[in-house]
Amino acid sequence: MSNVTRQQYRETVEKLVADYRAAGPVEAKHRNYRPVLIGHGWCAEVHRLAESALHLVDLGYGHEALILLRTMFETTISLHWLSQKGDAGARGVLAEGGRTNRAALTDMQMAFKLPQDLVDTIKNEPAEKSDESEIFRKFQAQCDEIDPKRELYSVYRHLCGYAHPSTVGAFAFIEPTTEPASLRSEPRVGTSVVEVTAAMCLIWAGRAFDEMVSGKPRKQFLRSAARELELPPILPRVN
Repeated sequence: MSNVTRQQYRETVEKLVADYRAAGPVEAKHRNYRPVLIGHGWCAEVHRLAESALHLVDLGYGHEALILLRTMFETTISLHWLSQKGDAGARGVLAEGGRTNRAALTDMQMAFKLPQDLVDTIKNEPAEKSDESEIFRKFQAQCDEIDPKRELYSVYRHLCGYAHPSTVGAFAFIEPTTEPASLRSEPRVGTSVVEVTAAMCLIWAGRAFDEMVSGKPRKQFLRSAARELELPPILPRVN
């Protein structure tokens, strides 16, 4: 069992966010420009979500902060997958984005009168279908390529309980120590899952993006942070 305290996770998350903000200009590796464009956005999103989660905790909304964890974790896994797949992965992401936009366009055109320039923009998005676009379409397939034992996907499924209507969220407002169980107006929050998850995601997302950048400028810092928290410094390679 880890001896790392909740406060240590918290302090490391704050250091990771500050270091990311202070990082200098990014130089993409040769022929890696398209994945970097996507990866940069995802990495920035993970860091902003982690910072937002801490703000919610400080305001007494630790339960609501849990809702952000699923997106943070999912984006981290997708970023690692993208860093391994390179340009083929980026094309898959763009193609899947185009597919979902065109599907939404079909539905919206039946209900709304859309501006023609919006219609044209969506119809002109990449339509290429590939093995990578099919994998990116299903998050479980991404997890399986990284972790065939499905430990990562099991974490994702657990976090979904906070993001969707479920017994996980509902039972946080029930007091099980009374007979019969009573109802609470404030949720029961007594774990460090926000800080722990944020720390994992910041380290793994940071390392994934760092692999896409020339010189891997944050590698040593991120490895040191992982060592202090007794966490794996990077996710496994895609099988």
